[in-house]
Amino acid sequence: VLGLVNDVRVVADRAHAVGAVVVVDGSQSVPHIKVDVQAMDADFFAFSGHKMLSPMGIGVLYGKYNILDAMPPFLFGGDMIDYVGEQETTFAELPAKFEAGTQNVSGASGLIAAIDYLDKIGFDRIEAIERDLLSYALPQLRELPFVELYGCDSTRGNKTGIITFNVKDVHPHDVSTILDSYGVAIRAGHHCAQPLMRYLGQNATCRASFYLYNTHEDIDQFIAALKKVRGVLGYAD
Repeated sequence: VLGLVNDVRVVADRAHAVGAVVVVDGSQSVPHIKVDVQAMDADFFAFSGHKMLSPMGIGVLYGKYNILDAMPPFLFGGDMIDYVGEQETTFAELPAKFEAGTQNVSGASGLIAAIDYLDKIGFDRIEAIERDLLSYALPQLRELPFVELYGCDSTRGNKTGIITFNVKDVHPHDVSTILDSYGVAIRAGHHCAQPLMRYLGQNATCRASFYLYNTHEDIDQFIAALKKVRGVLGYAD
């Protein structure tokens, strides 16, 4: 949500020490940085495809073999059965026992193409592009007295190309709608992270997400539109 790169291994070690299972939502990290699930010792790691240039409706769940092997399936259908009798059933080996019925073949093909494309560009290059965009955008945003930034303190470590903010006296949904009228797309809401919103003391926030296809010109358009938001609603800044 904030674009901050957290040390998942530290969290995982503490969780494992008390017998907890570690599930990581990597949807906002896999498209932006190199990820090593074994190094972070995640028990499960999930990410979506559409945030990394693939078609919608496809995602990935990584799990440690011993945990997945011990888990019963939760969906039933073709190809996930080994043997069916009148009184008993045995399931197929991993990963088939969790892949019931006809799979999203076109989505999987699109995800493979997206992964190959990002690998070809290289994550060092992707990270460099995002750092450049952040370096260009953040100083301009900090000059706007009506903008409050969250998680943008450069002393807190690595950060991906995500800027979370609010506009004074304007609901994030209104900010999003007004920016949309100027051809700028952002996300507004609680971003599937209501506990974080409570921690920030906000009901919702705005989020601008830069990626490898964005340019300085895009940021210029974003900043120019942001300066007009309060005026559209009648505020005299």
